[in-house]
Amino acid sequence: MTWAGWLDRWRRQGAGPAPEPHEPGCTIAGRFRLVQLLGRGAAGEVHQAIDQLDGRTVALKLIRRRGSGPNPGGADDRELVAGRRLRHPGIAGLIDAGSDGGLDWLAMEFAPGVALTRYTDPARLLPEGLVLRIGARIAEALAHAHALGVVHRDLKPSNVRIDLATMGVALLDFGIARIDDGMNTRTGLTLGTPAYMAPEVLAGQPAAEAADVYALGVILYELLAGRRPHDGATLGELLRSVAGHPVPDLGGQCPHLPGAVVDAVHQALRREPKHRPSDLMAYASLLEALSHGCRPPIR
Repeated sequence: MTWAGWLDRWRRQGAGPAPEPHEPGCTIAGRFRLVQLLGRGAAGEVHQAIDQLDGRTVALKLIRRRGSGPNPGGADDRELVAGRRLRHPGIAGLIDAGSDGGLDWLAMEFAPGVALTRYTDPARLLPEGLVLRIGARIAEALAHAHALGVVHRDLKPSNVRIDLATMGVALLDFGIARIDDGMNTRTGLTLGTPAYMAPEVLAGQPAAEAADVYALGVILYELLAGRRPHDGATLGELLRSVAGHPVPDLGGQCPHLPGAVVDAVHQALRREPKHRPSDLMAYASLLEALSHGCRPPIR
C-alpha cells in the first residue's frame, strides 16, 4: 500500500479498540520484531524493534484506528507526507507505515538515549549551559522542518530524546502529530500536552510555526526552573492561567540565571505569535552563545 493510500485508509476507517500490549519477541506485519516497550499512551504503544528487511533498529509506533470524523484536508495530508521527507540529524524521520490486522503502525528512525522528560524532574535538572545547548539543537531541527512547511504541533519533552554521551538530540513524531490530535479530541486531552500549547492554539486557532516556538520556550523554562510556566490541577485551571496570567518571571524562579538567558526564554513565550522569534537558526545561535556564560556541563 502506498503512503497516500495508507493515509486515505486511515481517514475512512472507524474507531476501534486500543491495541493489546505486545510482548518482546513478537513480530508485527511479518517484518518488525519487537525488542522492548519504550512507551504507552492513549493512542497506542511505541516499541524498539528490529526491521527484519534490513536489520536496522527502529522505533515502531502501534496505533489504534482513528475514529470517524471530518476529513483533515489536503494540507494536513501534505504535511504528513512532508514529514517523511525530513532529513536532519535532530529529527527521527519517518521510515514506513502500514497496517497489520487491527493495528496501524508507523516505523521511525530510532533515537538512542532517554526522553527529555527525565530532566524535567526538579531533582534531576541539567546544568543551565547544557539546557541552552539542547534548546539550540531543538531550534535547529524546527528550522529545518519549518523550511519544508512542516509544523510539529505536539512538541514536548516526551517527544525529545537526548543522549548525553554524544549530546545527540532528536525530535520524535514529526509530521504525524495530527494523527494523535485526532485521537485526543475523542479521548480527552491530558494536562501534559496542553501545558506546551501556545495561547492561540488553546483558543482554537490552528497550530503554526510560532506554536512550535512557544512549546520550545515552555521546554526551556521547565528544564531550567523544574516547573512549567503555566500549570493547573485541571485543564480548566491551566486554561485560566494561560488566558489570565502572564508567564511567571523565570528570573524569579532562577535568580542565578543571567538576565540575557531569562530574556531569551521569555522571547519564545510571548503571548502574540508575531512577537516570538521567527528566525530559528538565529535563535539557536543565540542560545548557543548564551550557553557559554552559564555553569559548566556535567563532566
